[in-house]
Amino acid sequence: MGPLCHAPMHSWHSASLADRRLVDDGLYQLSLSVPPAVASGFARPGQFHRVRLAGGADSMFAIASPPGATTFDYLIRRGAGVTEALATRPLGATFEVTPPEGPGFPLDAARGHDLLLVCTGTALAPVRSVLGLVLQQRGDFGRVTVLQGQRSPRQLPWVEELSALPSVDVHSVVFEAAPGWAGPVGVVQALVPSVVTQQTVAFLVGQREMTDDVTALLTSAGVPASKVFLNV
Repeated sequence: MGPLCHAPMHSWHSASLADRRLVDDGLYQLSLSVPPAVASGFARPGQFHRVRLAGGADSMFAIASPPGATTFDYLIRRGAGVTEALATRPLGATFEVTPPEGPGFPLDAARGHDLLLVCTGTALAPVRSVLGLVLQQRGDFGRVTVLQGQRSPRQLPWVEELSALPSVDVHSVVFEAAPGWAGPVGVVQALVPSVVTQQTVAFLVGQREMTDDVTALLTSAGVPASKVFLNV
């Protein structure tokens, strides 16, 4: 008989639902107040952690706040299980969370370079985490550009916040146009050639097809694979 395989053990801590805002059609921005044992484990932007109702099945969520935060922000799409509970339980409701995990993004690799952040859908959350740290150290980076692809103009999270970011260019593309939308319609990959530079370091989050396409576009523009990073 071979050695027994055991599932990894996670330490669970109590957290409470601190805030929630409906963006549109099941898309929510929300916050959990987490204890110091969880907040102190948040080492790199782009990390994620597990959330569950007490004793139930857990789901993984990317943290939208920067390391150092004591309240963790998220961007979720309502579904079943934990996402349904996060979308419907009253403020103050208790959840269980683990400390953050995953490699996150190596911000030091982008210092002295132009930083390109590309994401789709709820993957804007870890990009927002990166931006929170970049803005604290803005002089360490060249051009900072965000490219986000979303379902429709109604589903653009943190609109006012992103539009007010100092010295950060934010470009949004939607898959479905709507009356009054003057921006591009299509896929986020189409925006890459117009913003990439020879000094680009790229952080990508989203579906595999998108990250593969963007990596290929960056490579063809002269950005080596060693300057392209995922948070998984």
